[in-house]
Amino acid sequence: MLSILTRPSGTFSSPNFPIQYESNAQCVWIITASNPNKVSHYDVSSVTSARAPPSCLRFLSCPAFFLLVAAKLCVFVFELQVIQINFEEFDLEIAYDTLTIGDGGEVGDPTTILQVLSGSFVPDLIVSMTHQMWLHLQTDESVGSIGFKINYKEIDKESCGDPGTPLYGIREGDSFSNGGILRFECQFGFELIGEKTISCQDNNQWSANIPICICECTARHSEIIKLA
Repeated sequence: MLSILTRPSGTFSSPNFPIQYESNAQCVWIITASNPNKVSHYDVSSVTSARAPPSCLRFLSCPAFFLLVAAKLCVFVFELQVIQINFEEFDLEIAYDTLTIGDGGEVGDPTTILQVLSGSFVPDLIVSMTHQMWLHLQTDESVGSIGFKINYKEIDKESCGDPGTPLYGIREGDSFSNGGILRFECQFGFELIGEKTISCQDNNQWSANIPICICECTARHSEIIKLA
């Protein structure tokens, strides 16, 4: 099964989701940015035809960003778009059924693979480096599981996307661009499990998953069980 997805955003899932997927399945999804070179939006309501060079007039009614410089040239800012996916649900038979995610290029090309997923741990969001991403689901002949449900959307290049805020958590920082840093802490009565600080790397992936906040009473109960 091959599915081509070209909308700016959307949702897709494994076959039969949320019912068990089929054995010996080979499914491929290719997500391509609808407009890889998106023109940034700018409010041009204050620009009149009397002030704009003739070559710019045809753009005045479009959501295009331009500056009228001394040379009377139109300068447009193009933002390259990449693909971000996040999982609502994920459950594959561990080690036997896999979802391989690649960044552009040819489906199955090992040099473009971003991650190979299996098991029941729900992954954090994943962002491509190019305007295209492919996903390949492979299952064996034995029993399967419910599969997955994925949301996707286009975002600006050199961004890791918004990773969210942990339940009962607090986030400091709002930069999701390469080099951006986010810091986390938990509300009173909850303990942070995971990294307190994560950074957006040059490969458009966060340095770690966002942490979780668990009730301190639950954490203490677990420690008591270990000591018993």
